[in-house]
Amino acid sequence: MVMLHKVTPLGLVIVGVVVLEFFILIPRTIRDAEKKHFLPPAEDVDLSIQGFRAANLNADGQKETVEAKEAELYQQQGFVILKEVTARIYAEGDHVIHVRGKRGKYFLNTKDIEFFGDIIVTSENLGYELKTEYLKYAKGEKVLSSHEPIWFAGPNPQTPSLEVTAKGMHVETRKEELKLLSQVHCKKFDEDAENIDVQSDKATVYLNKNKALFVDNVVVTQRDMNIFSDRFLMAYNKKNKSIDRAEASQNVKIVQEDRVASCQKALFLNRKQKIILTGNPRVVQGGDSVSAKVVIFFTAENKILFDEAVGEVKELGLEGF
Repeated sequence: MVMLHKVTPLGLVIVGVVVLEFFILIPRTIRDAEKKHFLPPAEDVDLSIQGFRAANLNADGQKETVEAKEAELYQQQGFVILKEVTARIYAEGDHVIHVRGKRGKYFLNTKDIEFFGDIIVTSENLGYELKTEYLKYAKGEKVLSSHEPIWFAGPNPQTPSLEVTAKGMHVETRKEELKLLSQVHCKKFDEDAENIDVQSDKATVYLNKNKALFVDNVVVTQRDMNIFSDRFLMAYNKKNKSIDRAEASQNVKIVQEDRVASCQKALFLNRKQKIILTGNPRVVQGGDSVSAKVVIFFTAENKILFDEAVGEVKELGLEGF
């Protein structure tokens, strides 16, 4: 049912706008001024719509939709206000992204969409889920972005193997890369080994490659051991998302009780409970200090092996990871 607040030729024509080229979603900072002026005066409404639905075929012939319980058109301002809004968009190939929020704002010229309040984003194919309070989709760039706090988990949000919180995000839907902009905190749950906790300034999660890269002021914690570095790259398998291998690099320091090790690269084999140190590794414990070509930490046995590990590094084929 359509209710006309103002009966004008423009208002009648606008009914056709219901089949607008609505697209996907991207997040951006929601400033106090934006929150304050989100809803324009009711008397400016050109058209109110109950049971709103818009559909559009993208460049690949895929049908993308936007639906809302209510919609208000503000023709002069160039946007439509949506209430209880949902959207279906496409990422890479046939991967589908669903977005749900309390309110939405669709811009007529750019066809960008902003979402406000209790936002849930789910990946139909990959199983990941993201929650935040503000999200924007930039149609032209096919980017989702936000500078608000976010929560992200998957591939099964109820029992996730990866759970991340951060402030701000930027997602290029065509690449399926989730960039976390600041204050990153990741919990990696592993079926076959000890769980790990990662904190960093920034991170990128490669959703379809099962990899995550943490950069700047990285701290990796497992039980009583902390690994400090500038980069930490983690790869987990497709079957159960357990960590296959990880690599800390650039200014690496490992601290476990009174033992401190330093190196340029540390290869983290979680299921084998080993950490292989290369690049001028040095271990200091008490008054003793040992340098070697290669050092292996056996984390479960609290044992260290020096130099004899060179052959094992080559056998594992970890160079270039």
